[in-house]
Amino acid sequence: MGLPIFNILILFLLLKFSHNVTSDSSEEAYALLKWKTSLQNQNLNSSLLSSWTLYPANATKISPCSWFGISCNHAGSRVISITMSTLGLNGTFHDFSFSSFPHLANLNLSFNLFFGNIPLQIGNLSKLQYLDLGSNQLSGLIPPEIGKLNQLRRLYLDMNQLHGTIPPEIGQLSLIDKLALCHNNLHGSIPSSLGNLSNLAVLYLYKNSLSGSIPSIIGKLKSLLQLDLSENQFSGSIPLSLGNLSSLTMMSLFNNSLSGSIPPILGNLKSLSALGLHINQLNGFIPPSIGNLSSLRVLYLYNNGLYGFVPEEIGYLKSLSELELCTNLLRGVIPHSIGKSH
Repeated sequence: MGLPIFNILILFLLLKFSHNVTSDSSEEAYALLKWKTSLQNQNLNSSLLSSWTLYPANATKISPCSWFGISCNHAGSRVISITMSTLGLNGTFHDFSFSSFPHLANLNLSFNLFFGNIPLQIGNLSKLQYLDLGSNQLSGLIPPEIGKLNQLRRLYLDMNQLHGTIPPEIGQLSLIDKLALCHNNLHGSIPSSLGNLSNLAVLYLYKNSLSGSIPSIIGKLKSLLQLDLSENQFSGSIPLSLGNLSSLTMMSLFNNSLSGSIPPILGNLKSLSALGLHINQLNGFIPPSIGNLSSLRVLYLYNNGLYGFVPEEIGYLKSLSELELCTNLLRGVIPHSIGKSH
């Protein structure tokens, strides 16, 4: 007697599912193996990536899900994470088949020796939420295709040798909360599209060659906790809009060519614990509103052209542990309130 039609249907679906799982994971396995062979330090790879190998007994069971640094979904059908940080891996991404990993959510290859360009095909990783290529030797431009990664929450391209401008397409990453492009060779201005990143909590652009004025649209980033634009070539005045960043805990603008006075509205930043405006061309008085920064621990204003008296209100900063005002044009006496125990 034959199997009931329902059981035959279930068996067919199970076989089809099993075939899809095998074929999907096999494609990813072969893509990883191809990339592995392109890496340059093969002796190191042979020990670190020894689990990256085929099953010789049955080629239909190839799956990378148990390989070092690889994680798959619950069904074991798709690679969702590649994490290989701090392994000394040396090579490029030219033979990395981005299109073979449509479900990849996490890619962390930081603190290695990867070099060359970031391929345009990185835009194919449509499910990517976390991308960390920081602390390598990558060069070339930041591809505008990164703007296609609309699920991205965190982007780290810091500590490389990237040049060119910041692509405005990064402003399309509406879910991103951490953006680190620091310590590269980027130039040009900050694109106004970054003002669209309403979820951004951390913006690190320090140690580049960025220039122009600091765009006032940064004041729209109401979720921002840390802003570091230091060691660039920014000029012009400090935007008044930065006084709207009420959640900000750290603002570092030092070692630029900023001019004008310190906006009194910065006194609204009650959550600020560190403020670095040193090594600029700021002038005018130190605003008494600085005394409103009740959470401030570090205040660096040295190497500017500030003049007038040191405001008594600085002594109201009960949490202040570091204060540097040297190499300015200040006069008068140091207020008695500064340095008193609270």
